[in-house]
Amino acid sequence: MKRIKILLLFILAGPSLFAQTMELESDLFLSHPTGMMAKNMNNAFGVTLGMSRHFNSPFSLGLELNFGNYGYETSRQEYTFSDGSVTETDVNVGNNIFNLFLTGKHFLRNNKNINPYLSGKLGWSWFTTNLTIEDPADAFSCHPIESEIISRDNTYSFSGGAGLRVDFNALFPKTEIQRFFFDFSVHALHGGIVKYMNVEMDPSQPMPDQDVMARFINTQSQVIHEHHVGYVYSSVLSMVEYRIGVIYRPY
Repeated sequence: MKRIKILLLFILAGPSLFAQTMELESDLFLSHPTGMMAKNMNNAFGVTLGMSRHFNSPFSLGLELNFGNYGYETSRQEYTFSDGSVTETDVNVGNNIFNLFLTGKHFLRNNKNINPYLSGKLGWSWFTTNLTIEDPADAFSCHPIESEIISRDNTYSFSGGAGLRVDFNALFPKTEIQRFFFDFSVHALHGGIVKYMNVEMDPSQPMPDQDVMARFINTQSQVIHEHHVGYVYSSVLSMVEYRIGVIYRPY
């Protein structure tokens, strides 16, 4: 119910936010787990897309979504088709994070070439693990034989941080002022307790909540083969995010 309310808020707020001048943002990010998460989760790498309205005052309000991956493993497994034929193919397991935020920023040197700011976010975070069995006849793996989500959880999330926005004009004088910007920022992300998977386990760290197995069945003998694909952990959401990106301001 909380997730639905937040999504409705984003949808209802969207038209009023973007009815006038917008800022379009695209970032690359590195999320580093902290606290208990740091003991059993890898760094996440991903991309962020955002839209916001920069008011005449030194404030902006917008929407942001980002997608990241914090683990990927490929292994060779024997797969039996429904007609009884057998082949070896790749089994891929990918661990992903998806975030949706309402964002706000307060600029300390509004409309200056070098403009530091404070930032806050409120939204929702999803953690999913996908298992894909590739088609050996497809060289580019565009049409997997099977694909399913084997782990999924979500939680509320909030973030605070600071950043620096640099006008392209400060580095390239021939570019138009207040049109393109470099953006650098650091945020601390926190939230509720969430379950997530990792394809690896460190014996020196706390034991996982459970093992996750993928099941394969031989259609001739009906023998089920289980392949270990990862471990499930749970902890409070806690990460530090580093970003670098570009902002475009259309008029």
